[in-house]
Amino acid sequence: MSTQELKENDIQNSSIPFVNHFNKLRHQPKWILKSIIVIVLAIISAFITYNTSNELLDNQSIANNQMDENMLRMSTTIGAFIGTIFSVVVVFLIFLIISKIFKSDAKASSLFSAALSYSIIILGFTTIISLIQIVFGLKITDYKLDSLNIFSKDNKTLMAFSLTNLLKAFLTGVVYYSTSRLSKKASVILGIVALIILIGSGMISGMNS
Repeated sequence: MSTQELKENDIQNSSIPFVNHFNKLRHQPKWILKSIIVIVLAIISAFITYNTSNELLDNQSIANNQMDENMLRMSTTIGAFIGTIFSVVVVFLIFLIISKIFKSDAKASSLFSAALSYSIIILGFTTIISLIQIVFGLKITDYKLDSLNIFSKDNKTLMAFSLTNLLKAFLTGVVYYSTSRLSKKASVILGIVALIILIGSGMISGMNS
């Protein structure tokens, strides 16, 4: 067997979650149905953001003549929807650029399909977390259920240490390994780099909030 055939066999027999899925996207990229799913999840996420904006306005004693609350809610909700869709494009471009830097032969259509799958998994996970918080009355503005912040409400920097960021970093490594066909070492390193960037940016955001 050639080196490429051995790697293909290794990936197909892997028990690591999502490895086989992202491997299939290399050969059979699908994006129409997944694009629809992303849009649906983006709408749900936007409504959750609308609920969050209501919490923020309820917590702030702002006079009606200072701002149009309804306009603020709508602009925040629409912004959340557009931001979610835009994030898919950003993820795709990152996958594409890094893959090309490492001389991957993965097609752009495969990487776009991988970006959609990545986004669906992350959006699905974060939506479930947010809905659980809403059901149990945990304010999204105060807590992030899957992070260390759950133990310290006032410490926003702890939100960066979350299962969501771990999942993002893990999926990043899987995409580079399964779809881009980078080496295990390179994929692991890129996953770790992604985690460091996610935690670092999250901590900076938390300190500024």
